Formats: sequence, structure tokens, C-alpha cells
Amino acid sequence: MRDDYNYRFKLTDYTQLDRNRKRKVAVYGRVSTEHEAQIAALENQMQWYDDQARYHPNWEIQGRYIDEGITGTQAKKRPSFLRMIDDARQGRFDLIVTREVCRFARNVVDTLVITRELKGIGVEVYFIEDNIWTMDGDGELRLSLMATLAQEESRKTSERVRAGQKVSREKGVLYGNGNILGYDRDGDTYKINEEQAETVRLIFDLYLQGRGSLQIANELNARHRKSAMGLVRWSASSVVRVLKNATYTGTKCYNKSRNNNFLEQHRVLNLDASTYSIRKGTSRPLFPKKSGTRPRASGSTGESRWP
Repeated sequence: MRDDYNYRFKLTDYTQLDRNRKRKVAVYGRVSTEHEAQIAALENQMQWYDDQARYHPNWEIQGRYIDEGITGTQAKKRPSFLRMIDDARQGRFDLIVTREVCRFARNVVDTLVITRELKGIGVEVYFIEDNIWTMDGDGELRLSLMATLAQEESRKTSERVRAGQKVSREKGVLYGNGNILGYDRDGDTYKINEEQAETVRLIFDLYLQGRGSLQIANELNARHRKSAMGLVRWSASSVVRVLKNATYTGTKCYNKSRNNNFLEQHRVLNLDASTYSIRKGTSRPLFPKKSGTRPRASGSTGESRWP
């Protein structure tokens, strides 16, 4: 908790605990995906909040803060939520109303730290479905219990997603946007893009000639070869990614990166190749493993020659 807070009331000022007094209210809503059904649910939430305001004539709605398609495990990833907290610090309202704890946050630490800060500056949070008022004597105890349950539900959801991804991998489902040099995505498979495939073959030609990744990148830039993004901007790392891409051999490689945990959800590289999941692909390989195809040295034109 910061030391420079402007405390606008003392906890011994019991008039602040009168729920029938005039309240300046902010409404917070969140849905975790941008799916049409979820957005419709969000619209229903807003209508529900309007109904709640009619039941409480002492509420004066100052603003609505909505986060769409955003996870609740991290407050810092929710722009509307952060804007609401900033407005609370400016004294624009004294009550935040949200439907339930899991809409406010699915992280126990975030929930408690933020509600304590708000309480310190005279802003109460009311979780309607859970019937929790943070100014109540047992408000924090009850809130911590519900926040723990919300966080646990996030953990279980994360496990279900990973289990679903494992099944998808076993079925050979494609992940990502399909932006692989040498291929165009066509539904659930890839089709060879012959123009780009020549660049891929050239990379392997140069590599088998003994060129290093930086030398290859410089050669590609000099020849104005375009990347999968359509740019003539090659680096050693982008060349290495091409050389290591299993798609070119007709296979799919999963589990090369992962989330560090279900709360932070930072994507990190998996450096343990023994844990990669290799599956046979459905797309035609550029370099069939069993065909005996090998790159040959570039001809006098400087272009790669392949069978």
C-alpha cells in the first residue's frame, strides 16, 4: 500500500457505513472472451446493473467500466479496471458495484490488495451475488474466501484447457495463424507456396554449404528475399527458426513454448526438446524424410536446385 494516499475519511466515521446514504457508484463488468454469446451476456449484465440501480434510489451511477475478452487473473491486463481504480483515487465515486468476486478478479492477492487500497481512500466495493460489502467487519474475511474459490476455478479452467489442447494435438489440429514461410494455410492443413518454398530451399542449400545463420540472413537480404511477413528483413534468429521448423518434413511439433503459470500467463520457450510432442502432419512436406531428397549446391544463377 502506498504511503502517499489521500485518506478521505477515518474508519471511526460510522456515517460512512450507512448504506442508505447517497452514493456515487461505479459499475464494473467483465467477460473473459469475445465470443458472441459472452458479449450478449455482458449486455445482460449491464441491464441487470440498471435494474439494481432502480432498487437502490440512493445510488447515482457515475460510470460503467467494462473489460471484454480479458482474463481476470491479472488486474494489470484490464484497461477499464485500471482506469476505474485511477478514477477512484480521484474521488469520482465512493462505491464500486460488481456482480460477483470472480468478475472483479480471479487472483487472491490482487483482490485483497486493491480492495484494501480502496477502503483506505473511502471507496467501498459491493459484490452483489456474494453479498459482500468490503466496509463490513468480516468483509475481508469473506472476500478472501470467495477470491480463493475464484482463483481455484481459474486453475481448474487452465487445466481443462491444457487437457483439451493435448487431445487436439493428438488429432493433429493446427495451432497459430499458419504464417509459415513456404506454406499457405488452407483450413486444417497447409498448401505449398512455391514462391516462398524457393526461399526455404535456398536457406537449407546455404546451410548445407556450411554457411552460418548470420551469413544466410545477410545473403537473403542481399537477394531481397521476402520473409513470411512479406518483408526483406532477415536476422540470424529468423533463419534458425526456419531451419528448426518441423513442418517442412511433414511433421508437427508441439509444446515448444508454454505459459509459466495460470496466473501470470507469460509465454516462455520450452528448451527441453525431449518434452516436445511430434505428430505426423497432413500437409505435403518440402523435404520428405524417406525420399532421399537432399539440397544441392546452388547453381551459377545463385538459385537453389531441388529434385
